[in-house]
Amino acid sequence: MRDYHLFPIFTEMDRKQPELVDGVVKVHPSVPKIMKEFAKGGWLTGSFPYEMDGDQLPMMVSEACNFIFGAANYSASAYTGLIIGAAHLIVSFGNKQQQETYLPKLLAAEWQGTMALTEPEAGSSLSDVATTAALTDEGHYLIKGQKVFISAGDHDGVDNVIHLMLARIEGAPAGTRGISLFIVPKKRIESDGSLVANDLNTSGVYHKLGYRGCPIVQLSMGDKNDCHGYLVGDANNGLKCMFQMMNSARIGVGLGATAKSTAAYYATLDYAKTRCQGRNVTEKDPLKPQIPIIEHADIKRALLFQKAVNEGSLSLLLQSAKYLDLYHVLPEGDEKEKYNLLTEILTPIVKTYPSEMGVLAIWEEKR
Repeated sequence: MRDYHLFPIFTEMDRKQPELVDGVVKVHPSVPKIMKEFAKGGWLTGSFPYEMDGDQLPMMVSEACNFIFGAANYSASAYTGLIIGAAHLIVSFGNKQQQETYLPKLLAAEWQGTMALTEPEAGSSLSDVATTAALTDEGHYLIKGQKVFISAGDHDGVDNVIHLMLARIEGAPAGTRGISLFIVPKKRIESDGSLVANDLNTSGVYHKLGYRGCPIVQLSMGDKNDCHGYLVGDANNGLKCMFQMMNSARIGVGLGATAKSTAAYYATLDYAKTRCQGRNVTEKDPLKPQIPIIEHADIKRALLFQKAVNEGSLSLLLQSAKYLDLYHVLPEGDEKEKYNLLTEILTPIVKTYPSEMGVLAIWEEKR
């Protein structure tokens, strides 16, 4: 992925935020090009199996690459990161028909993938998810409800958007035990292969500090009682399935914060080397030229703090990715469970820690 597709338009993407115009979310015109370049370069399939034209890269390696992309332009990298997460979920839990239907389009960056969990009255409290799913005689479910703060949840840079969405099947147990996972496309595929509107509408668009170039949307499903959803995995087992994507997303959020903070550090370092002000504390002659501020002790201290937090955060993130890699390759047993537990401990930390250090102001909606 050539950096001139990312960093040169970073400022422009940040200032010209996505807009909801006549029901369509308009994004920067470079977004489709960037996504196709990611697909063409193999960055979407790098961590997928060989039989899916992937390279079987460890997550630790692929996340190191994503760190570079995020530092160049996190807004742009967010689109493709969500595609990868959604595609992995379909690989792990989707049936053969779902894999054949959705994966080629997702991994070609023709369709966007999302993680649709949060609702207006149920943020991180997923036991309160109120979106419903009613089974029909045709085998699909009718989805009804709202989701909010869905990253890349709708935009005109792709032909379709595929939501991996949590909902509650009618009659399911209360709490998290009654949550199921569904594929809910913006446009569903008819029997003749055509795409038709799936009664899923964008009712609002938000902008998160740190990646304003990526739309954060509110969705309304089933206003006309015709939003089709397709069960992924077993009924009432959705949260367990979704945790695969959530853990990766937690690492991704922490990685994005660290990437942006690292970019800020290098911008600060460059400024400190070129901005002249004051003189050495031992210099008493006011006629002497001013010195670059990097020569002042307190500036050195501040820069060292930034550097230490960034490098420490990146190390923690890559260690978490390594634990996920080990969990996926080890056979069932105590060793596999150990890395699962380590992942469960670390991923909430890496999601929060870099974002709240104050090195760079990064805000994210509480999920």
